[in-house]
Amino acid sequence: MNGRRTLRRLTASAAVTAVALAALALVGFGGDWGGGQASAAAATADAPAAAPPSTPATTPVADATPDTATQKASAASAAAVTAAVRAVDAVDAASPSDLGVAVLDRDTGQQAVGARGSEQFYSASVVKLYTVVAILHRVETGEVTLSAADATDIQRALSLSDDQAMDALWEKSGGPATVSQAIALAGLTDSAPPTDPSQWGEALISARDVVTLYDYVLTSMAPSSRDMIMNALTSAQDTGADGFDQAFGLLAPPRARGVAAKQGWMWIGTQFYLHTTGVLPGDRYVIAIFSKNAASSGSAAARTLVTRATAAATAALTGSAAP
Repeated sequence: MNGRRTLRRLTASAAVTAVALAALALVGFGGDWGGGQASAAAATADAPAAAPPSTPATTPVADATPDTATQKASAASAAAVTAAVRAVDAVDAASPSDLGVAVLDRDTGQQAVGARGSEQFYSASVVKLYTVVAILHRVETGEVTLSAADATDIQRALSLSDDQAMDALWEKSGGPATVSQAIALAGLTDSAPPTDPSQWGEALISARDVVTLYDYVLTSMAPSSRDMIMNALTSAQDTGADGFDQAFGLLAPPRARGVAAKQGWMWIGTQFYLHTTGVLPGDRYVIAIFSKNAASSGSAAARTLVTRATAAATAALTGSAAP
């Protein structure tokens, strides 16, 4: 999409119907989604970046008395996630674009962060996940209730990356406050709300933070909230609400059955941001791959690059040969 958005007056949260929440939680798994918000920001408005680690960093599993089988599983997991981020870093090193990657093995807790994995990128539509997490947490605590319209907006914002649905949720729920709340809930370290409250796509996030946020959704949220989010992420269409082709990265054909993903894309100044984030079938591996590309190179080239990096990472995790 193109053009900056005008912030409208934030309104109070709409009344909930538990029926709407339960109904959306019953939607079947199996899709992809994505989206982005375009901005007319100046060419010099590139996102600030935190200093990245020079080599992939792996977080070990804490276990006071690990048995041999546990030690072997942990070592194999560490090797797999490290190989996955190194594969993406290799693509990054050979490309004029910037790629940030992080991978988490939820079975063992092993996480690997690539050379740019802690670097801040503009979020594009990946921030929609932050906002929905904050809203549904408020529902869980009884702070707000969800109307049928709210539930529909959540479904569309996640599965179709519908910007109008996101605008409605953003304005009702406090805009940047939803990003701050998601950061606090999941203990994120690299993310920040947008400087301009009307530009949700300009939130700053990292691949490392996004895999942590997915793990929070799967591990710490109420089952109804978790199911609403994951059902929406697995039921996305190949084409976003704005007509953009979001069948790239984790959603590239042939799409793995049961993969859950949130895509993001955004033009800002001379840069084009394209991201793929999500959970592989089985909910074991969480992957986030961010990219910053020259807008002049075109979106098709960026899709090809991100898809190649994703294939290399998933091949390392599953032991299959990269295409």
